[in-house]
Amino acid sequence: MKKIDRRRFLNDVCPAIAISMISSGFLESCSKGGDDENISASLNTDQANESLGYIVKDNVVEIDLNHPAFAELNSERWMNFAAQQVLLLKISESSYRAFTNSCPHQGVRNSWSYNQSEIRFVFSRHGNSYPSDCTSSGTTGNILECYTTSVTGQKLQITKL
Repeated sequence: MKKIDRRRFLNDVCPAIAISMISSGFLESCSKGGDDENISASLNTDQANESLGYIVKDNVVEIDLNHPAFAELNSERWMNFAAQQVLLLKISESSYRAFTNSCPHQGVRNSWSYNQSEIRFVFSRHGNSYPSDCTSSGTTGNILECYTTSVTGQKLQITKL
């Protein structure tokens, strides 16, 4: 068995290990994906999720606004509908806006909050924010992608492009 010089081994291996530990945390904080890998959403397949409060047909999502799954939308006036990768915003009883929940900066989906006083979505991983008017640029110079919505009775339809 070959004898290994301990000092040489530590000098060769420790810097590489230290760099890999430090850089993995850095890369994770700014990487695309990560917390959205387990989301399964197919926009091109009919999905009957009526028991979950919504149905999907092609690129249209229809939400039952009375369903308990969407109580947060009524009480908080916004929600991250992660199953369909959409941020929902209640403007009034008959007006809603829908946005992609993919951050324009890095594409991560599930770290959002809504600042009601500034009327903008805030992404907590890096602090960027995006106005909810569908036209104004956010702190990164990008606009949060907005989808077409319509309300009929207690049904909200979102058309993803």
